[in-house]
Amino acid sequence: LTANPSVTEGGVITYTVTLSNPAQTPVTVTLSNGQTITVEAGKTQGSVDFQTPANDVYNNGSTVSTTITGATGGNFEQLTPNPTPASTVINDSIDTVTVSIVSNGNVTEDQQPSFTVKVSQALDRPLTVTLSNGDTVTIEAGKTEVEYKTSPQGDDVYNDAGSITLGVTDATVPGATFEKLALGSPATVQISDTLSEVVAKLTATPSVTEGGEITYTITLTNKDGLPINNHSALTFTLSD
Repeated sequence: LTANPSVTEGGVITYTVTLSNPAQTPVTVTLSNGQTITVEAGKTQGSVDFQTPANDVYNNGSTVSTTITGATGGNFEQLTPNPTPASTVINDSIDTVTVSIVSNGNVTEDQQPSFTVKVSQALDRPLTVTLSNGDTVTIEAGKTEVEYKTSPQGDDVYNDAGSITLGVTDATVPGATFEKLALGSPATVQISDTLSEVVAKLTATPSVTEGGEITYTITLTNKDGLPINNHSALTFTLSD
């Protein structure tokens, strides 16, 4: 029994049986993979094709060994199968899986920033993606994307527009490794300020005796009358 020395995953292995003498009647040869080969009467060879597993994105190159488990027919005095296996190396074809992250649009400080994490093709198992902030998201088997949201900055009265940038640092599936993994560029969500009014209310000592001191007090509140705290130093100029 002989076979192709090597094929690429998804390719075909051709097994060939060779008889040392022509058969007088058909010979049926059974292989260890369950296939059979028929050598026609008057000939010395027969063959059969075996389809290797379909091409995928995982590291799973292997070697396939097949033997003759039985042979009948031919009208030979003695038909003895050679036990030597026919071995074929199945080589990986290198396929790239790309995992990327994109922004779902800019937001204001009271809105929740969101991103979409994508994989270039649907996989047959869940994909766990690690983000640059340490969080992980999972793209389900058969899906190509998942949404990721961060906490809103929170509406306040300060000038604190900014941005959030996230990247992909790793991506894994259970029980396998990728032939080639490519990670996309980071994505950024711009966060703009909402304009919130601050009310500065001036009060003074209602009455003093002549020569006494009047104390002026400024109180800061938002538009709802709630106090404003934790601000930087402020300077107010009063009229005469």
